[in-house]
Amino acid sequence: MVSRIEPDRYADTGFAVKDTPPEINRRLFDAMMRKTPAERLMMSLDMMATARELVMQGVKREAGEATSIELQRRAFQRLHGVPCPW
Repeated sequence: MVSRIEPDRYADTGFAVKDTPPEINRRLFDAMMRKTPAERLMMSLDMMATARELVMQGVKREAGEATSIELQRRAFQRLHGVPCPW
C-alpha cells in the first residue's frame, strides 16, 4: 500500500508527511539521501523484520496453541488483508 503524494506538496522530496514542517521534511529527506543504497535497503529490511515480529507476536497471542503453518496463514492475512491462498 503506497500513499499518493499530492503533486504540490513536497514534490522535490518525495515525502508527503502532513504534520511535519517542510524544513524538517527536507532535512529528513536529505539525511536519507546521504545514505548509500545498501544502507537504505538494510533500513527497510530491518523495518520489515520488526513489523513481521510485531505481527507474529499478536498472532501468537490470539491463536494460542496453533500450528506453525496456521500462525503463518494468520500472519499473512493480517499483513495483506486477504486470506492466505495456501
